Parts: sequence; structure tokens; C-alpha cells
Amino acid sequence: MTPERLREILDYDPLSGTITKKKSKRVLQPDPDGLVIIFDSQNKRSIKMKLDRIAYALAFGILPKEDKRVLHKNLNQSDNRLNNLQLVSRQVYLQIKEAYRNLTTGIRLSAHPTDQFCFVLHWYEDGAERSKILQDVVPARELQLKLQLKYSKILTKYCVFDADL
Repeated sequence: MTPERLREILDYDPLSGTITKKKSKRVLQPDPDGLVIIFDSQNKRSIKMKLDRIAYALAFGILPKEDKRVLHKNLNQSDNRLNNLQLVSRQVYLQIKEAYRNLTTGIRLSAHPTDQFCFVLHWYEDGAERSKILQDVVPARELQLKLQLKYSKILTKYCVFDADL
């Protein structure tokens, strides 16, 4: 479906990020995966698309290609305001998701299961969980801090966490 046809069927409010059907004025609500079904009465077809891709197409007039992802700058997937949407490559999107995962729950330091003087540092890298055994708590904390800094730099490069956005 082209962006022009989407504009004929749907309305987009860039300030609130809501998408409504033109005829019924009903707000589109995504399923848990972020998908909505749009019925095109002209072509007698229904299409299933992510709500953020529809918002991007309505706002900018182009449909994102398959190798691109729509990034919500505040990482809130339900916030489709115009100033919150950005198009990034798939690789960058995966880096951002991995950085967010590491900073929220991924980077953790735990005691070694058998050696009471060692520590194990866990984190995610390239989609897999990594771990490293360190002999002292000071180098373990330093490596943990370096990893946190690395992943926070990735997030701050692409994301904005201000309340005003």
C-alpha cells in the first residue's frame, strides 16, 4: 500500500501521534506485537502493518524499506509522535535494543559459584550472553563500568529521554 493511499484512508496527528480512520474517526489500536489491520475498500484487500511504520509513512510520505526500522527516540513503542520517530538501519536498531537490554538487566556482577574470591560479569553482545571470570572485585567493577559506559554511549547517540521531547 502506498503512502498516498494510506493518507486517503487514515488521518495522522503529528502532535499526539494518534492515527484514526477517516470515515469512522476510530483510533487505530495495535495488538501486542504493534500490528494493525487496515482494510482498503478500493482494492478489497486488508493489510497488516506495524503502527509505527504507518505513522512514519503518513508523516514523511515514504514507506520505510524492509532493511530499515522505525526507532522511537524515547524507546516507548506506543509513542508515535512525529518528533519521536527516526528511521535507522536494522543493524543500528539491534545495537540500540542490545544496549537498552544491557543497561536495564543485562550487565550484572555475581559471585563465582565455586571460588569465593572470584566474580563473574555477565552481559549481552551480538545477541548472545557473554561472561567473564575476574579474580578481584575492583577489576570486575571497572569492567562493569566500562561496559555500562559503552552501551550508554550507543543509547545517547540515537535516543532522547527528556520528558518534553
